[in-house]
Amino acid sequence: MRLNQRLTSVLAGLAVSLPLAGVAYAGGLEANGYDWDLLFDPATYTAKGSATYVYINKDVTNAGVMAGTVSTTPSRVHYNAGIKADILDMASCLVSVQNPFGSDTSRTNAYAASTSQAMTESIRSTDIGLTCAVSAQVGLGVVSLIGGVSAQNLDYQADIPTSLTTNTPLSINGWSTGWRAGLAYEIPEYALRISAIYNAPVTYTLTGTAYGGAASADVTAPQSFEVRGQTGIAPGWLALGSVKWMNWAALQKLTVNTIGAPLVSTFDYRDGWTVTAGVGHALSEQLSLVGTASWDRGTSTPALAVY
Repeated sequence: MRLNQRLTSVLAGLAVSLPLAGVAYAGGLEANGYDWDLLFDPATYTAKGSATYVYINKDVTNAGVMAGTVSTTPSRVHYNAGIKADILDMASCLVSVQNPFGSDTSRTNAYAASTSQAMTESIRSTDIGLTCAVSAQVGLGVVSLIGGVSAQNLDYQADIPTSLTTNTPLSINGWSTGWRAGLAYEIPEYALRISAIYNAPVTYTLTGTAYGGAASADVTAPQSFEVRGQTGIAPGWLALGSVKWMNWAALQKLTVNTIGAPLVSTFDYRDGWTVTAGVGHALSEQLSLVGTASWDRGTSTPALAVY
């Protein structure tokens, strides 16, 4: 089956620019996740930037300790930007900036003090990455070897209760490096692409202040493995899907060493699995639509969840 080449290019470009909506909002501390799909854009030079406001309506009330709303999860803004260029006939590179991990929680001072938790917690990450693909023609298709490195920052801010009505700030952050590797197979004529990318764990040493003195913590962001696929199914139509595993079970708690007693945030995560499927249709050479549906089993361990 040969697809209309121009419509195929429109759909392929749209599939790159809309990275399987819903996958980015999986469990754990995942915010935007990792997105390297711009690397496959058919243009010689291309760029993409996006900012997404995520409305989160999660209030915890009457949690068995005190009445009323005791914990809320504020809404978030996620961002992703990248510039991709073909540097040789069969090689391309992507420079990207994104926020793969992040979370916010706000609790009442009295509830936080009575449950030995922070009153507010904010986790932010920034990933500045370089990812390249080197390709070779194999039969009808193209096989690409993918590799990349990142400088990644993690920032943790919190307000720690010192009584039922007072609190003190905690601030730690640090930089580390990460890497990724993968394979992709494409047949551009049919808009067919299958990619598999492994993202290695990133280990940080965070330093800062708490209780007016030095504070530090060691933490590891989880490894992940994702398989994505897409294929033309009729002239102007594209089917796409993905399966992702993320090793959130490796992150059970965050322990911050201070001049006083250690401060511990307990997560009790299990590994995350997300499956997404969708379809795209080119309405014209300028306008296309993509719809997706996702299943995410979540990362919280229900029996151990603390809000």
